[in-house]
Amino acid sequence: MSSSAVEAEAPDLVCQLDNVQGMVDALSAVRWKRHQDAVIELSEHGIVLIVEDSNCLQAKVYLQRELFIQYEYKAQGRPKFGVSLGLFVDCLNTFSVPGHSGAIEIQYPGPDMQLLLKSIDSLDACIYAEIRTRIPETISWDYDFEPAGSTPLSFTCKSAALKEAIDDVEWPGSSIQITLQPSPPSVNFMGEGHGYLQTSCIM
Repeated sequence: MSSSAVEAEAPDLVCQLDNVQGMVDALSAVRWKRHQDAVIELSEHGIVLIVEDSNCLQAKVYLQRELFIQYEYKAQGRPKFGVSLGLFVDCLNTFSVPGHSGAIEIQYPGPDMQLLLKSIDSLDACIYAEIRTRIPETISWDYDFEPAGSTPLSFTCKSAALKEAIDDVEWPGSSIQITLQPSPPSVNFMGEGHGYLQTSCIM
């Protein structure tokens, strides 16, 4: 077999993680419902998982390459593919055993463009999983929320605080308006339904 043929068959990414539970926790934080799609983008800097809900809320999970004990990236450009987030989290959970590190290897793509997972920390047994992927064009959302050339507004806070703030202002069947204020730096949440509620988080 020629060296060019071997290179053509090389996967875009092979990486190893010494404890899968951290990845499970991170992805579970953006799993809002049972049947939810996600887009995964690979790069030399790490893995980004993007989820969107009702064309109004988007979340990203960044897994930097430094989190992995091995990260071999050979792709040209930045490959993207769609997966079922629920299926991905459930598969990762099968590698997580209480009291055990749960080291895994992740590879993309497999022979049929699958996402491949396998355990690497046991000499007695091996867990192996294949997740079917989709091309991102088949997932119907647009990530470009901002006009070209503009800088999107963003803020960082603890997820528990964000959930508590939204729960405080959410009426049944209501909508919530989120505004960012530069001085003093704060995020305001306003809910309208059977009444009017507002709360602010100082950043």
